[in-house]
Amino acid sequence: MFLARKILPRLKSLLNEKQILVLTGMRRVGKTTLIKHLFNDLTTKNKIYYSFEDTLTRKKFSDDNYENLKRMLEGEGITFTEKAYIFIDEIQFLPNITSVIKYFYDEYDVKFVVTGSSSYYLKNHFTESLSGRKFVVELYPLTFNEFLVFKGEQREENVPFSKKVDLNLEIYEGKYKGLYEEYMKYGGFPDVVLNPSIDIKQEILKDIINSYFQIDVTTIADFDDIGKLRDLLIILTQRVGQKINISNISNVLKINRAKVYEYLELLKSTYVIHTVSQHSSADNRISADDKFYFSDTGIANVLSEVAAGSIFENSVFMNLVYDYDLTYYQTKSGGEIDFVLNKKLGIEVKETASAQDLLNLGKRAISASLDEYYIVTRNYSPIEKTIFAWDL
Repeated sequence: MFLARKILPRLKSLLNEKQILVLTGMRRVGKTTLIKHLFNDLTTKNKIYYSFEDTLTRKKFSDDNYENLKRMLEGEGITFTEKAYIFIDEIQFLPNITSVIKYFYDEYDVKFVVTGSSSYYLKNHFTESLSGRKFVVELYPLTFNEFLVFKGEQREENVPFSKKVDLNLEIYEGKYKGLYEEYMKYGGFPDVVLNPSIDIKQEILKDIINSYFQIDVTTIADFDDIGKLRDLLIILTQRVGQKINISNISNVLKINRAKVYEYLELLKSTYVIHTVSQHSSADNRISADDKFYFSDTGIANVLSEVAAGSIFENSVFMNLVYDYDLTYYQTKSGGEIDFVLNKKLGIEVKETASAQDLLNLGKRAISASLDEYYIVTRNYSPIEKTIFAWDL
């Protein structure tokens, strides 16, 4: 049974546009399921689907002669006298495919829908040649609302923050808290969420990590020491939600600072980690002032034991990153607002909120010129302006 993701309506609307539709995100996050659904949903017969994980399929597209490729596609049922749809899964396995896509995009009425597991690949092989010809959509692990859908639960979405406060009743705490604890521990990869076995959940997560190192990293990058990259990930599990101390990591791993930045950029561009910049910063590059989070709490937990407060904050990040432009705010004295949403709304994450937490947040929100502010919590508190994490 197909379970819809919240991004599906956007993908359907972009399917009607001429531009190439690129769906990118970490391995096993659900990209293949979504584009297969889009493919099957098309009423036209002038369509074809390829997976580049298959060696023989990749070989079909290795010919540099575009006329030969055209004849191959025609032999497989594609007609170029009318609009055609070509779906390609995991394009990063064949770097020269971008020139093929560009040729058919420019010469014929072809809609390409492709997936890739890395913005690193897109940046290095897909950007210049297809500038202005593509829409790139990022897919993340499930939000908690999507997690509930996969668990057979339905509830109202898009509730304003001011209304979410009203849901923070003590008797309401138990309704979703148990499910949220599962979400925090095992994350939001669809296969993990759908499997009822704890042992199998953990095995799937381990397989995702192993596949990342064995397939994704070796396919898209030329790193001579994958062990250092794995060590870096384990170090990061102990620093979730903190600023990235490049010098310290360099000393611990015994590699130079430039290599640390290179590794961090790879982890970011392959969607293993995400960074959150300061409220005043507009620089998209990784900097020492960036805080970082894992794309999935399950991945972090299976790599190493993560502090409860850190994994909770990471889970809140997972629920906000889909819908908001996220930054964080820091005062001159070092006080922080964990997340600033669209430069307007402040979110402080506390497992249990106190009156002092609310007072401090209010002062910082005024300093940051924010319109609204709330505390997101894990445990019931009578403090006003508090929202349960599962109500985000």
